[in-house]
Amino acid sequence: MSYGRFDHFRLLDTLRILPSEENGSTEPALGIEHGGLQAAESLLWARYFMYTQLYFHRVRRIYDIHLKDFLRAWLPGGKYSVALGDHLRMTDSEVLVALRNAAADPASAGHDPACRITQRKHFKRIYEKNTADDRKRNLRSVDLVTEALEAQFGAQAIRRDTYAQESTGIAFPVLSSDGRVEVSTAVSPTLSRVPTFQIDYVFADPLIKDEALKWLDEHRDAILDKTPIEE
Repeated sequence: MSYGRFDHFRLLDTLRILPSEENGSTEPALGIEHGGLQAAESLLWARYFMYTQLYFHRVRRIYDIHLKDFLRAWLPGGKYSVALGDHLRMTDSEVLVALRNAAADPASAGHDPACRITQRKHFKRIYEKNTADDRKRNLRSVDLVTEALEAQFGAQAIRRDTYAQESTGIAFPVLSSDGRVEVSTAVSPTLSRVPTFQIDYVFADPLIKDEALKWLDEHRDAILDKTPIEE
């Protein structure tokens, strides 16, 4: 996988401690020489592609949901302990052992999500935000589809995962070739408006996936137009 690569040597070579006037402060800040600006932009794009292609991949996201379901069922009170000693003693090893034990015992708390994780029986994506089509018809398309699927198949068989990143600039001092110190957002269009990503997935239990897809295809128009669904 080539995602996440950029010229980190060039970036490190051009790092400088520079005066910063951001937010009225004159404190020194970490910045770069102008010659390293493209490396900084490449870092930003590398981060963007890592998020869109890996960190927010639909399969990775649904496993996060199953893991959270398991931890809520297994941990006392559904939360990690706030006692420092207890918190530090809780490692990945304890969680992995608990997952295996819960998956083997149908009576254990968190048995269902544990099985989904250990046996790769995760929920499957059946719908996602479609800006080119469905959202032109109804801005609440994902809300309406989720509500309709939950009403038809039950809330426990459907999961939704949504995330929207806000667009913000990344400001740091840049040392120009003539010795002036500028702000990165003023000299780089990329850094002034950081590329953002959004996801909005609807997942279904694999046991009902095919049925849910067929049902959704048959009733999509009624759902988006908010008209009564006739069976």
